[in-house]
Amino acid sequence: MPRTSAIKPPATCRRLTVVTRDIRAIASDDHLRMLALIYLIREFEEKVLDLKEADLVHGPAHVSVGQEAVAAAVAVALRKCDLIGSTHRAHGHFLAKALMYYAPDAWTPLRDPVTEAMQTAVNRTLAEIMGLRDGWCGGRGGSMHLYDGQSGNLGSNAIVGGGIPLATGAAWAQALQHKDTVVVSFFGDGAINQGCFHEVANMASLWQVPVLYLVENNLYAVGTCTASSSCTSDLAQRTLGYGFDSLIVDGMDPVAMWVAVHGAVADMRRQPAPFLIEAKTYRFYHHAGRAPGSVFGYRNEEEEKRWRLKDPCIAYPRLLTEMGLLTSAQDEQLKAQATEMVATAEAYCTEADADAATGQRIIPAAKWPEPATLSEHVRGANALPDDTHLLEREDVKEGVTLTYVQAIAAATLNAMKRDERVIVLGEEVANLGGGAYRATAGISQVYPDRLINTPISETGFLGMAGGAASVGMRPIVEVMFPDFALMASDQLFNQIGKLRHMYGGRISFPLIVRTRVASGFGYGGQHSMDPAGLFGLFSGWRVVAPSNAHDYIGLFNTALQLSDPVLIIEHGKLYQDEGRVPHDDTTYCVPYGVARVLRPGRDVTVLTYLNCVKPCLQAAETLAASGIEAEVIDLRTLDYTGMDYATLSASLAKTGSAVIVEEAPRSQGIGGRLADELQSRCFDLLDAPISHCTAPDVPSPVSRKLEEAFLPSLADITAAIQRAARRQVLGRPQA
Repeated sequence: MPRTSAIKPPATCRRLTVVTRDIRAIASDDHLRMLALIYLIREFEEKVLDLKEADLVHGPAHVSVGQEAVAAAVAVALRKCDLIGSTHRAHGHFLAKALMYYAPDAWTPLRDPVTEAMQTAVNRTLAEIMGLRDGWCGGRGGSMHLYDGQSGNLGSNAIVGGGIPLATGAAWAQALQHKDTVVVSFFGDGAINQGCFHEVANMASLWQVPVLYLVENNLYAVGTCTASSSCTSDLAQRTLGYGFDSLIVDGMDPVAMWVAVHGAVADMRRQPAPFLIEAKTYRFYHHAGRAPGSVFGYRNEEEEKRWRLKDPCIAYPRLLTEMGLLTSAQDEQLKAQATEMVATAEAYCTEADADAATGQRIIPAAKWPEPATLSEHVRGANALPDDTHLLEREDVKEGVTLTYVQAIAAATLNAMKRDERVIVLGEEVANLGGGAYRATAGISQVYPDRLINTPISETGFLGMAGGAASVGMRPIVEVMFPDFALMASDQLFNQIGKLRHMYGGRISFPLIVRTRVASGFGYGGQHSMDPAGLFGLFSGWRVVAPSNAHDYIGLFNTALQLSDPVLIIEHGKLYQDEGRVPHDDTTYCVPYGVARVLRPGRDVTVLTYLNCVKPCLQAAETLAASGIEAEVIDLRTLDYTGMDYATLSASLAKTGSAVIVEEAPRSQGIGGRLADELQSRCFDLLDAPISHCTAPDVPSPVSRKLEEAFLPSLADITAAIQRAARRQVLGRPQA
C-alpha cells in the first residue's frame, strides 16, 4: 500500500456553544433591541400572511416565521454603515437592518418612543410587499426585491444565490476604498449549491474581501431536505476548500447569533477576509403561505413540534426573564410596541371597506402606482454633462495614428488616470504584456493594483463587478470572448440588466463590459458569437460597437459618463486597423444613440456596424459605377432603445429601401428586431420590405472554407445591396 499523510486544511470550521457568561457579556439594551426586533418581525410576517390570504398581496410571500433570531442578532451586531444583501425570504433581514439604521443612536425600545423615521421604514416595507407606490421601490419589487441603499439594504433577490456575487462585489469595493465597512450576504441552504457562491468564495478568499456569508440552513429548499441536496449536513465545511474560516451556530438562539456575528465582524474589520456562519434554523411554515410543511408530506409534525420548542419569541424572553434582564410587564410592552407598529403600517397601506360589514380592508386607489410610470427607471438619463466635448472624425484638426487595439488601451488608461474609482478586471488582463490581445498594454506599469487578473469565473467576476459598481466603483470588465458571457447570464441579465428598474431607479450599475468578436479566425461555434442581439433583449443594457479607433475612444468616454451598464463590442479583425485620433484630446465623446452616415446615397439605405462597415463601403463604391447610390450608415449604437431612429428614418425617406448587413446569424443578430421597428415606424416610406444579409443560422464552423461560406462576403453584400436597390425581395430563408 502506498504511504499517505493527511493534509491539514488552510482554514477551520468550528461549532459555537454559548454559556452564561456570553449572555451576560451582551449589553442589556442590545438584548432588548433583539427581542423588540424579533417581536416586530414575527408580527409583521403574520400580518403579511393575513394580507396575502385577503388577496391584498399580489405574488408570493416567503415569510421567515421561526427564523427571526438571525435577522435580529445581525442587525444589532452591525454598525449602521454596514451593508447586507438578502434573498427571496428577506422581510426580516430588511426590516431589522432598516429599523436599526433609522432608529436614533443608542435607541432603547423600553425607554425611547418609535420615531417617525422608524415607523416610515415599516410602512414602506409593507407598502412595497403589497406593490404600492409608497414602497421602497415604488411597488416594482414586491416581496422578493426590497432595496434601500441608505439603510445599507443592498437589495433582496428572487434568484436563489443571485445576490451573492453582488454582495461580494460590494464588500470588495469597501476593501478597495480602504473602508472598514462589512457586508453580510444572506442566503439559504439551497443557494450554497449554486456555482456562483463557489466562484465568488474563491475570489473573496484570494482578494481578502470583508464579506460575511450567512447561510440560514432551515433544512429545506422548498421541500427538498438538505440531506438530499448536500453531501454534508454541516454546510459550513464548504469553506475549508477556499481557505477561510467558518462557524456553525444555533440560529434559533439570538445570543449565539449575536456572539458569532459580533466576533466575526470585529475580526474582519481588523483584518479583512471572508467568513461564513451557518445558522441552523427552521421555518415554521411551508415555503410560502401559512400551512406547515407537514401538510405537503416532506416533513412530519413531530419534527415541527421539536423545533417549535426553540421558538425565539418564546424561548428568548423566557431566558431573559430567568436572567433578570426582563420583567413580564416589559415583555408585554415590547409585544404591544410591535403590534402597534404593524397595525399603523397596515392602516397606512389600506382602509376599511365601507361596503363590507366584516371589517374587511381594501387598498385605496391612490396607493397604487400610476400605470404611466411603468417604463420609468429602466435606465439613467442619456444626457451628458453640459461641458462634454463632442467630436466627430472630420473635426480632428491635428491627430496621431493609432490602431484600434491601441485606442482600447489608451482609452482605458486615460479613464484610470481621470477617475480613481475605475478598475479593470478580466482573465489575463495583467499578463502577457497587455492581456491576450494587448488591449490593456501599458496599464500594469502605471496602475498595477487596479489591473486585476481574475480566475476563469465569469459569473463570479462579472457579478462582483456589478456589486462594486452598485456602491460607487466604475469597473471595466473584459470578457475574452462574447460566448463566455453566457456563463454569467444570470448576473448580466437577471441582476445587472434588471435591478435598476426593479428597485425603482434607486440603484445604478455604471460598469463597462468589453468583449471581442472572433469570427473569421477559425475559433468555431463557441468563441465566435456576436452578442448584440443577446444583450439587446435586456432593456437595462446599452450596447455600442465602434468600428474605428476614433469612435472607440469617443464611445468609451461616453460610456464612462453614463450611470448604466454598457457593453462595448469590439471585433478582432479591426484590432490592427489604423485610424486618426486627436493627439492632445483624450476626453472627447462620441454621443450615444447617434448613428453616422458614412456615405450618402439616394437608392438604398445600408445599415451595418463593426466589421461589416468596410465591405459595405466597398460594395457601395462598386455599385456606384453602375448607377446605384447606396447610403451607408454605421449604427454605432445597437440596443433597441438607443438606436438612432431619427437618422435611419431620414435616410429611408430618401431611399425607400434598406438592407441590414451583419455577421451574426439572422436569428441571433439585431436585424430582425431593427427591421420590425423600422417597418412599424416607416411603413409609408418603404417601397419594399427591409432585407438582410447575414450569416446562416448555424454555429460558426472552424474549417477555413466553411467559415468563409458562413460569413457574408463582399460579393454577398454587393448582391444584397443591389437587390434592395432594385426592390427585388428575397425569398424566405431556408430551414
